[in-house]
Amino acid sequence: MPTARRFYRIARSIHQRQLDLIVALDHVHDQHNLSAVLRSADASGINRVIWYPDIKKPEKLNPEVSKGSERWVNLETVEALTPRLLDFKRQGYKIAATHMAHAAVDFRSIDWTTPWVVVFGNEQGGCSEATLEVADTNIFLPMMGFVQSLNISVAAAVTFYEIQRQRENAGMYSRCAPEKQIRELYSQWNLADDHFNIDELLEPPAGDMPQLDHPHSDGRAVRKFPTV
Repeated sequence: MPTARRFYRIARSIHQRQLDLIVALDHVHDQHNLSAVLRSADASGINRVIWYPDIKKPEKLNPEVSKGSERWVNLETVEALTPRLLDFKRQGYKIAATHMAHAAVDFRSIDWTTPWVVVFGNEQGGCSEATLEVADTNIFLPMMGFVQSLNISVAAAVTFYEIQRQRENAGMYSRCAPEKQIRELYSQWNLADDHFNIDELLEPPAGDMPQLDHPHSDGRAVRKFPTV
């Protein structure tokens, strides 16, 4: 049976997931970047990443980077991205492509509290022309130094936390999620295998997270560092 602390974390996360926010990776191939994006997506409550790799046999996730986030984030690999983006648009999503175009806007000026698909492009070439044609807006991250852009995984994390900031201010992380969302994530996360009762997850957990029932150690206390 799950501990009280683990139950609290699962129950809190299942209500905080932002199912109307989707990330798409356009021709991204580096396993480190993909793994890091998944980790940042989970940390900010994003549940779905659409991956369009630029090679037929893409590299696998790097578990040292993803840290298990692939269990909690739905990763979908597609052979073509444009049809998926058009399908999302028909469902009411807007598409934001990270692209330094003349009409691009500061990513912080967007209202991220509505349904969005945020597309990050290839490490070298950026978003494809096909993606830019279907995008509703182009966004950029302002650079105050000499480099023109951030690494894709860093750019994604920065963007995710601006989205989280806006949605948190709008109370979107403190709502009671609809039952449909609870059941969808209960199945996706295989919570039945961990002996979670779905009926107990239908309401957000109350109060603070329970304390650990044993002291936590990350190993630093027993490490011996050389003296100078």
